[in-house]
Amino acid sequence: MYHFFVRRRVQTIFEHLNRGDFEFVLDQFADDAEHWFSGAHALGGVRRTQALRRAWYARLAKVLPRLEFDVSQIQVSGPPWNTRVAVEWTDRVFDSVGKELTPNQGVFLLTIRWGRAVRFRVYCDTAALQQNLLVIAEQGVTEAASLPISEPLPA
Repeated sequence: MYHFFVRRRVQTIFEHLNRGDFEFVLDQFADDAEHWFSGAHALGGVRRTQALRRAWYARLAKVLPRLEFDVSQIQVSGPPWNTRVAVEWTDRVFDSVGKELTPNQGVFLLTIRWGRAVRFRVYCDTAALQQNLLVIAEQGVTEAASLPISEPLPA
């Protein structure tokens, strides 16, 4: 029964994400949660503070003002103090003028403890994402070509 509720909560999070309600998304993280995105691009890197996560989601809103996820599968395992979630998704992304760009697909991996995300990892086609970021940067959205909002990766 617990896993059913976790799946429903993840679906709710994606509904908020698709609406651009990043405040709701940010509220799902523990204060010291790790937020990691694969690749060396404007959205890559690791963030372990709420301030850096907030800055990252602000950048996401600027560089991908319309981002829509379609969740194909949610897998949940583990007890409430160490719940593992894998989410398979595809997306639709649009540039700053509303033109649809190259779609992407990937997996979010989450670890949840007592209802809060403590670890969040994004794996996707970074080449497709970098191509989209290049198009958006060429439209004058400078954040799309910026260095990642990231802490140094642990040794």
